[in-house]
Amino acid sequence: MKEGKGKKVVRVMTGSEISRRDFLRTTAVGAAGLAVGSLPFAPFTYGAEKPIRIGMIQENTVGATVYGLWLTKAAKAAVAKLNAEGGIAGRKVELIDYDTKVNPAWASSMFKKLILEDKVDFTMGSVHSGVQMAVFPLAEQYKMPYIGGGAMAAGLTGKDAVAYYSRIHTHARMQAAAGWKWGFANLGRNWTFLVADYAWGHSLAEEFGSRIKAAGGKTQTILAPQNTSDFVPFLQKVDPSTTVLFTAFLGAPALGVMRQTVELGLHKRLQRYTVICCTDGVGQETVGKESAGAHYLSYYPRHASQVPKELQAYDKAYRKAVGMTDDGKDASNPKNTATVSHMWTMWTTPYMIKLAVEKSGWKDSRKNADFMTAFNTLKVKAGPWAPQGDLFMRENDHQGFHDHYLEEVRPDLSLKVIARVAKEKLVYDAPVDLRKKL
Repeated sequence: MKEGKGKKVVRVMTGSEISRRDFLRTTAVGAAGLAVGSLPFAPFTYGAEKPIRIGMIQENTVGATVYGLWLTKAAKAAVAKLNAEGGIAGRKVELIDYDTKVNPAWASSMFKKLILEDKVDFTMGSVHSGVQMAVFPLAEQYKMPYIGGGAMAAGLTGKDAVAYYSRIHTHARMQAAAGWKWGFANLGRNWTFLVADYAWGHSLAEEFGSRIKAAGGKTQTILAPQNTSDFVPFLQKVDPSTTVLFTAFLGAPALGVMRQTVELGLHKRLQRYTVICCTDGVGQETVGKESAGAHYLSYYPRHASQVPKELQAYDKAYRKAVGMTDDGKDASNPKNTATVSHMWTMWTTPYMIKLAVEKSGWKDSRKNADFMTAFNTLKVKAGPWAPQGDLFMRENDHQGFHDHYLEEVRPDLSLKVIARVAKEKLVYDAPVDLRKKL
């Protein structure tokens, strides 16, 4: 339901026990539209305590809107499931979300509104590194727990880290650790990075590039505005000795650079490699047949058939709950592709909030520091709430670790997993220690 301009609140009450059978049953209900009145079991009776409010910011109307769409869908499905299972510590959960408009100043105003007017208890969301950094001062000022939702700049849990921010998913440094060596060994030694000229693009070029150079390879970095439509001037600068073209843009520019690479014939002599962020939410049929042979580093297999066998039961129920097909499409409109590698973060985060509340004994904001400590020491096992597999948090820098995948675009434009990189191989020295800053 909607309450006021731009504000949406999700409330669903049912059920009680977290079991595999109940999970499958409640997620089936969720996929059918969360029709509370049709549930086959008695509504949960909440206690007298006020609801726990989770505030969320997403890119809903400008820029990376496909991310905003799917991360919001996952968050709403997760909150519905939480409430179906009794809420958090017996308290109903409400989700209040606002659009960032990919505008750091606007996003900051909405984040402040969540804190001061909506009185939320926790916050999460946004795939935009610049937006996340813009709200960091508010999270610190109000000691508001903020869990990121897809932004990949390494510095968010590094040089720019703040005590009340946590990130459960991958970022550029971890992606480089997962993907550089395979690319170096299998694709070539001379790399050109053509990346978006902002924190995320810089971070990818720096993290991958430093490893390539340290291994004796050669790198070139070309920066282009994120909203570039004509990449020809930038592609003409690619060093003739380049063997691997690594591009990093979101949305339409990501497709534009791929297509123009083909138009210039560069795909015939260059290996194309990037992170799935560039085309997550974009069907390969949209990218085009020319994408066959390209390689992506991903964080969740797009196709259910490529999910590790031990996770497939959880993946199946999760896809049903969020309205996603086995091929990573929108169950209600197969023309739309889900942001499979990113959206699981908004499915798992509400559950981790629940775990941290229970672990810390959190009742209200007076124990926010204890909540953060509890959150950042969680070890989540693969299951209904973690279809991506085991995940653990590191207390020092509030960074989470999970498995990654290397996927190849096949001639039929499907994505085939050709390697799985264990999270244990991605652990690096914590660049900051936030333990004494809470």
